[in-house]
Amino acid sequence: MPWGGDGITVVFAAYNEEKNVEAAMAQALDALRGQFQRFEIIIVEDASRDGTPALCDALAAVHPEIRVLHNEKNLGQGATLVRGFQQARFDLVTHNAMDYPFDLRDLKLMTPLLAEADIVVAVRRSQAGYSPYRVLTSAVHRTLLHLLFPLRLRDYNFVQLYPRSVWEAVKVEARSTAFLTPEALIRAYDMGYRVREVEIEYHPRTAGVATSGKPKVILHSLRDMFAFWWKRLRRQTPRRKKLI
Repeated sequence: MPWGGDGITVVFAAYNEEKNVEAAMAQALDALRGQFQRFEIIIVEDASRDGTPALCDALAAVHPEIRVLHNEKNLGQGATLVRGFQQARFDLVTHNAMDYPFDLRDLKLMTPLLAEADIVVAVRRSQAGYSPYRVLTSAVHRTLLHLLFPLRLRDYNFVQLYPRSVWEAVKVEARSTAFLTPEALIRAYDMGYRVREVEIEYHPRTAGVATSGKPKVILHSLRDMFAFWWKRLRRQTPRRKKLI
């Protein structure tokens, strides 16, 4: 039974994903048609160097539910997702990667929880296909978030389901790959929004090359994390009155 709300926008960032685009869009369209009366898919093409841009445009020409935005230069996954969210038309917004780690059919496990929460966070049941390096960096990232901030989730970087009004209200500033969604969730928590977790199956990449674990990407995320932590700390620390 299709969800009865105004609809959902799903944002996909795409960078050098020519091996995954067609399969991902076929799966996404099939999953969304079975659940929602109205939906759109926004692909934000991040200045790929392969055949990704042409494939995305060809799919959009055939499927009116797909819109493609082209970045003039490579912005990275974080800034690319933000651009997609800013163009969303429907009441709910979520995101996915082009290697399709999140099966959109599992949205049926998330949408009912909006009756008792403002944001629903998908938690990966496993780390299938993770290299030891990625397991380590993920663990360090999560530990830092738990040490620095009061919102202690099991997963900050898989998939989240937001009402568009909530996403717009939090006004996230980070543009880094690994701190964009943690900042959004922490800001939402600070503003009093209810955050609920649910376990969801994770599907490992089978084609193409992941770029989120590169040292440059990690450093950008750490810079955003500590900048936000410092700004938040200063905002919450009472200023001492000057002695006369």
